[in-house]
Amino acid sequence: MAALQTLRNKPALLMSVIGGALLLFIVTLTDLNSCSNPNIEAEVNGQELTYQDFEQQVQDEENLQTMLQGSITDDQKDQIRETVWRTYIANEMVSKEADALGLSVTKEEIQNALSSVNMNALGYYMQMIQQGQMSVAQLPYAAKIMILMSMVGQPTVEGYKQFIKTADQQIAQSQKQNPEMAEAIAKIKRACLYCEKRIPQELLSQKYYTLLECGMSSNPISAQMAFEENNTSYDLEMASIPYSSIEDKDIKFTDNDLKNKYEEIKPLFRINSETRDMKFINVVVTPSTKDQETIMASVKSIEDSLKKVSDAKAVENIMKSSKTDISYNNVFLAKEAFNELSSISSALDSMSIGAVSPATVEPRDRNGIQYVNTFKLVGKKSTPDSMQVCQFAVDSKQLADSLITAVKGGDALNTLAKKYPALIQKYNAQGDTTWIETKYYVNAKAGKDSTANQYDNICQIPAGTTTYYTQTGPDGKTFYVVASVISTKASSDKYNVAIMRTPMKFSTETYNNQRRQLFEFLAKNKTIDAIEKNAPKAGYTIIEQPNLSTTNAMDIRYNIGGEGAKQAFIWAFDEAEAGNVSPVYECGKNNDQLLVVCVDAINEGKYREWDNANVRQTLEMLVKQDKKAEKIMSQTKNVKNFTAAKSVKGAQVQTMPTMSLAQITQSEPALAGVIQRIGKGKFSGAVKGITSIYMVQITNKTTGSATFKQKEAMAADAQNSFGQLFGRDGNTLFRALQNKMKIMDKRYKF
Repeated sequence: MAALQTLRNKPALLMSVIGGALLLFIVTLTDLNSCSNPNIEAEVNGQELTYQDFEQQVQDEENLQTMLQGSITDDQKDQIRETVWRTYIANEMVSKEADALGLSVTKEEIQNALSSVNMNALGYYMQMIQQGQMSVAQLPYAAKIMILMSMVGQPTVEGYKQFIKTADQQIAQSQKQNPEMAEAIAKIKRACLYCEKRIPQELLSQKYYTLLECGMSSNPISAQMAFEENNTSYDLEMASIPYSSIEDKDIKFTDNDLKNKYEEIKPLFRINSETRDMKFINVVVTPSTKDQETIMASVKSIEDSLKKVSDAKAVENIMKSSKTDISYNNVFLAKEAFNELSSISSALDSMSIGAVSPATVEPRDRNGIQYVNTFKLVGKKSTPDSMQVCQFAVDSKQLADSLITAVKGGDALNTLAKKYPALIQKYNAQGDTTWIETKYYVNAKAGKDSTANQYDNICQIPAGTTTYYTQTGPDGKTFYVVASVISTKASSDKYNVAIMRTPMKFSTETYNNQRRQLFEFLAKNKTIDAIEKNAPKAGYTIIEQPNLSTTNAMDIRYNIGGEGAKQAFIWAFDEAEAGNVSPVYECGKNNDQLLVVCVDAINEGKYREWDNANVRQTLEMLVKQDKKAEKIMSQTKNVKNFTAAKSVKGAQVQTMPTMSLAQITQSEPALAGVIQRIGKGKFSGAVKGITSIYMVQITNKTTGSATFKQKEAMAADAQNSFGQLFGRDGNTLFRALQNKMKIMDKRYKF
């Protein structure tokens, strides 16, 4: 009360207290808002990438890949997500650098990129893809647009402009009569617009890398040296003493040695963001022997049942009661329809009709799933793969019969169809002649209609026949398709196969047992040291992942998969402290994995500290190697010729085949430098290399027949220097530029 009375008596003081409290509240609120926005996927140089924007890019890339190369697997989807991320980071880096250099892309350059992809260019790209020298994903975006255009019209710039202009109209027209076509056009338009949006950035990156390459120059002296390295070969006698010949226990070192080495190579331990040293226990639950026996018994039971029946209806009843992953539809299919089931496809031609394959355990597929299967060859037919037909759909059997009579009397079906515009619009069939693929055969359903010209499917109608077949519309009502089959071609065998296929899965009992055992182990071993010490005895393997950032953690998360993996990394990066052990996370793409995460250390600042366990391990290895080299150099300092070198204890003597200086430089640059300096017949003395101490004598030196051409040599030397500095694939440059950026990768949260 006394304090309150003091404030009342001093209004200025009261206002300052209120103002200070208000300011603190505003600052705190602002800080919370800036740090806890749950919708931010990443921040690059202060620019935010929202979850929705990133997901949109991923979905657009998935749609593009699906349109270009068909369905994609879950693993491919993970690869696409990672590719989109890397592309986003690369584009942000290049945009920043290009802006500083004044580089830009004009509308004319975008137009030229599209125009450059003519039929010859497309042919070249397709040839490269077929030869395995390029993937569809590596194609320029302009080429991808033209491939998409070849699906709907002319692969030209004008054809593309016309498609984009009329696509919405085509979608609207097809929406009712042919919704699948409408969906396909919409997907192609979406893929094209996505590619078009990517072209400017693609061209900007090309300009930037070209500018860097053009900025790399050589000079006559450097070019001459590089030429001689490749054109000069040596025959050598070599005595080498590997560092591994000295045991680690014989080497002594101090912390000061480690600290000095750390300062020498400190850039190797640079970190661009906070990282963690983690250790994992990752248990993959597999079926027990009992589980396998139970599943095999159930498949063999179906196998025995299939052996006892012959007609398709009985087979259908058996398959309905089974737990097969592949439903039986009493359809005859071409052999290629079974290509993804290689064991079945390869056996079909050698099986007799009615035969049943024995139950077999298949190798694991690309998703890590193992299947057990048995199958019965119910029937085999040779039917046409293509049919030339005229078709027109009507609502009633009476009208269908009337049209069939008229066609048999000489009227053309397409002319008759024009009398029924409402039916043309409803069923999108006008009686025109066209070729259709029929790489299947469906038996007519027995007892459905006693009329002689009743069929269920166009494939059942013989050539030279005018009749109708029935179909069921989206409203569930039957309609009648009047069809004239003019001719057929390319007959091939079709197979009616009943397939019992089920995954070799673990039981709930097996999963719970493995889960319980892991919980019991963690209850007895609550620290990271205890877990490391006792894991091998319990049958667990510790997986070490030092210096893990939120970016490279995504590879582990993708490989493990599942919601549990996401929650594990949210815990590791947002909640855990050094020394913490996580709870057990249930995860896996097939819900078959148990994960425990140990956060061994948290690395902050620009560099990992020298006493970090993993850094120290690296330093110890390098210091030991240096001290071993010093010891061997001391032992060999008085060796003056190769004869003496061969007698040094531990020396491995060999005659080296003819090698160019460039080849030697790639593996042991220090040795290459010494060889270049000494002459034929000369002894090198002891040379400290990467893995050994070397002593060599040149027995022969040969100069090749190539002629030095200064201009070409300077160009080749500049290109080689560019590759050494920036990496053949640009990754070295990518990493260097990335080190300059402020990247906050929050994808682990989503």
